[in-house]
Amino acid sequence: YSVKNGLLMVDNSAFEFSGYNDSVASTYVDLVNQAADALAGKTKVYCLAIPKSIGVVVPDDIQAICSSVPDMNDQIEKVFAKLSSNVVPVRCFDNMMRHRNEYLYFRTDHHWNGIGAYYAYEAFCETKGVTPYTMAQREEVKYEGYFGTLYDASGKDPVLQPADTVYAYKPYSKSATMSFYQSDGAYIKSWPIISSAKNYNCFAASDQPLAIFQNPEVTDGSVCIVVKESFGNAMMSYFVDHYSTVYEIDYRYWKGDLATYAEEVGADDMIFANNIMMISTTILVGMLADNVQ
Repeated sequence: YSVKNGLLMVDNSAFEFSGYNDSVASTYVDLVNQAADALAGKTKVYCLAIPKSIGVVVPDDIQAICSSVPDMNDQIEKVFAKLSSNVVPVRCFDNMMRHRNEYLYFRTDHHWNGIGAYYAYEAFCETKGVTPYTMAQREEVKYEGYFGTLYDASGKDPVLQPADTVYAYKPYSKSATMSFYQSDGAYIKSWPIISSAKNYNCFAASDQPLAIFQNPEVTDGSVCIVVKESFGNAMMSYFVDHYSTVYEIDYRYWKGDLATYAEEVGADDMIFANNIMMISTTILVGMLADNVQ
């Protein structure tokens, strides 16, 4: 292995170092707890802490000798230990480790692939007590030729070739639809949940302040809110199969109060789906704080 431009390089893969600040993570958890306590008895709140690739994919022998590779499960468990009794932790780390030799994360980008997001969704379903729809039950979309953010950060190091392949899986529910509001307030009435963008932007129209997913095949009127940064995008095609309506909120761009909004839309569930690096990044946690009154 080597370190180049602040990246860990292993074979033909690049990994972003993922720091952890326990004090900032405590602030994040306080915000999740505050929202959950305000919604107690009305909305069930879940905390899904997503591991970064460096803590899952990097081989054990390199993790053992490279002190900069974090014990990501330890970080996640520190977060969960701070949760109030009104928040349900979703432990996806073990499930992702069981599948760590699959194409969970991109080699040239800091995000996960649709396959990694699937195994986190599977863990959520286990926690919630519902049966996940399998990848085999879904239409697979595959895009070749993707070079992501870490490729650029590496100086386009040729060792990272060949390009990544994006794997995405459409909802099992064929009639599920998506609309969204852009940062400028414009409303896009219809957009494919998995689009033809041949990169990470194919997932749920990328980062929008508010997206609304309707699933007429789920007739119980159930409502879920997903509070997320970009890692959440790749999970939306999975979540939509289990609710009549899902509201996806990107806390970095949306303005409002999460608990108030959950009451307005009658949310049954609220899922905080964020990666562990975001959970302990001051500026991002500050953005979340703007939406928890």
